[in-house]
Amino acid sequence: MEKIGFLYKINIPIGKYFKFLINFDNYKMLNYPFFSLLRFYFASKFTKKVKIEDETTLSMRCGISDIDPYFEINNGRYQTLADIGRFNHGFRTGFFSKARKYKIYFTVAGASIKYRYRIPFGEKFKMTTKIIYVDDKWTYYLHKFIVKNRITSTLLVRTGVVKNGKLIRSEEASKIFNFNIPKVNLPIWVNDWIKSDENNPSFIK
Repeated sequence: MEKIGFLYKINIPIGKYFKFLINFDNYKMLNYPFFSLLRFYFASKFTKKVKIEDETTLSMRCGISDIDPYFEINNGRYQTLADIGRFNHGFRTGFFSKARKYKIYFTVAGASIKYRYRIPFGEKFKMTTKIIYVDDKWTYYLHKFIVKNRITSTLLVRTGVVKNGKLIRSEEASKIFNFNIPKVNLPIWVNDWIKSDENNPSFIK
């Protein structure tokens, strides 16, 4: 490395440098919407806190990193966007500040998505996030993607709380986070999905 004034010249062969630039694998980290995550994190500092049972809403737009060759939100991208929705819900409820304090993280253990209508490039949409059920181990989030008051897709996600590398029970998590587990009835369609998932032959011992 050669110093030129206050700059440094890195002695990398131009061929290798160009190869690095055109190798799209080097840009995989840019595929996750970190900037959106930071934006919603700082925005949460100036918005009203919500209760665990409350629904949160984010306004978004289908961008270049969201689309597939059909110029619509890629089917797998919905999972990533839902991540942002749950993070935002955690910011607004105070979950994530306590998670950092107690060195706890959240894990996804299953998901079911239903597609109904496409969201094309440039389209504005809203995404809602709500906890619809909590059992002894898992928390179930429902995400809705909405364009002009019409639900385009829904995503059900089962999540757990991990501490010291082990999944902890919902009762223990409620004590750590100082919240009461919402008293809601298990929706029939969610119960059906839980039962069918339990019978997945790939994981039956």
